[in-house]
Amino acid sequence: MPCRNSATPSFRSTIGWWPASCSRKAHEPGKGGAAVPHFDPQQLADWTGGRWTSPPAVPLTSFHFDSRQLQPGAVFVAVRTAQRDGHDFLAAAARAGAGAALVGKPDPAVALPQLVVADPVGAWHAIAREHRRRFAGPVVGISGSAGKTSTKDLLALLLGGPTAGVIATEGNFNNHLGVPLTLTRIDPQQHRLAVIEAGINLPGEMDALATMIEPDVAIITLVAAAHTEALGGIEGVAREKARLPAATRTSGVAVFSRETAEHAPFRELGVRRMEVERAEVVRPAEPPKDRVYFAITHRSDETAVALAYGPPPPRRFVFRRVSDGMAQNAVLAICAALWLGVTEQEIQSRLRDWRPAALRGEVREIDGRMFYLDCYNANPASMADALATFDAIAPVATPRLFVLGCMEELGPEAPAHHRALGRRLRLRDGDQLYVTGTWASAVVAGVEEQGRGRAQVRVVEDLEPVRAALHDWPGAVFVKGSRKYALERALEGVVGEVAHA
Repeated sequence: MPCRNSATPSFRSTIGWWPASCSRKAHEPGKGGAAVPHFDPQQLADWTGGRWTSPPAVPLTSFHFDSRQLQPGAVFVAVRTAQRDGHDFLAAAARAGAGAALVGKPDPAVALPQLVVADPVGAWHAIAREHRRRFAGPVVGISGSAGKTSTKDLLALLLGGPTAGVIATEGNFNNHLGVPLTLTRIDPQQHRLAVIEAGINLPGEMDALATMIEPDVAIITLVAAAHTEALGGIEGVAREKARLPAATRTSGVAVFSRETAEHAPFRELGVRRMEVERAEVVRPAEPPKDRVYFAITHRSDETAVALAYGPPPPRRFVFRRVSDGMAQNAVLAICAALWLGVTEQEIQSRLRDWRPAALRGEVREIDGRMFYLDCYNANPASMADALATFDAIAPVATPRLFVLGCMEELGPEAPAHHRALGRRLRLRDGDQLYVTGTWASAVVAGVEEQGRGRAQVRVVEDLEPVRAALHDWPGAVFVKGSRKYALERALEGVVGEVAHA
């Protein structure tokens, strides 16, 4: 297994990080047409302990669990869920051009080579793990309670993007199916770096993801109250998130904030770390080798960060105005990019092209109105960060419309978190709040504690009243809620194109 857990000193150049024992030439981005990985059927059987019903007749080039998304030569993974059994779609996979299927129960009626294993998903994980181990380029793993996807997108941009041989998780395919999906798309002839997002909501899930990713660089954006109902409070979140950096290769590094480092599971990590710590002023002095100091300055239309990274003077980067939390995550991405050998000049040039993804902390100006849109994530930390940004950039002279979806999976602390959210809103005269979800009444109670009456608040079960209000609202609009509520449905016909998850 080339370069696995290599303790050999690495070198960093303007194009990236490579263990000195690896051949860089062999991993330059491919020339000409797009290449695809090829999987040896016997190797797949060896990795999974499976047996073939018949030998595949075509090269096997990819994996997918959705028969509608298969490319010719793909291996269809027959996933069982509470709603459906992938084995029922073997014939559809064959019609779609699949080259084989990974199954727990073979179907002799389907003319498709089938690799029979005890657990198709577990077998796919084993394949992804072994395929990743044969990739000599660096792999970055990213997780955290908020900001995973935006940080992953930014880092992929800073590393040069697809044209520079960077493969990254598409969208938020970050779970036990999304991670192997991305890892098995890595082509050593086409890709030189991989950026993999890892998301969890149950105990034990990160173990499986971290074992597959085995990162050279692990980034944790934040440890906060998210999925605490299942994970067992903040320390439970920290314990699960820490499993990703714990899997970092010996030649790699884990990057996270000083606040994250205060949690016991992170204090106990036995890996090389880079802790980023906020300071009022970044002084021209070299920090300790495991520490990066940073300062953030926000202006009306731009954000600037100063980093004490390595020898002085501090490094300064400027990009379009984002939330404070997103700026802190940008610091993590910049530090990782510097570690991987990207130059300051390349980073600054690429930051000019950075825009938050649609509906993920995105700001749009439409017909003189400002919209702050985040329909993919909501927990107490990300909600507070978004509201602080909206408070800072929304025009003072116009009324504000807040559209909130409740924050899910917070367990017994959910009512208190939502009451605190209501207090945090600080509605002004002329402002209006629409709120939907399980804990809407707690939000209303928090608003009333601030002396605001129900005339400014409306609890809704569907989004049609919200859509109607948005059409005619004269001022700034804030939209944020958990994915469950799909708040983008209220934006149709109001803010232009709306992408649905």
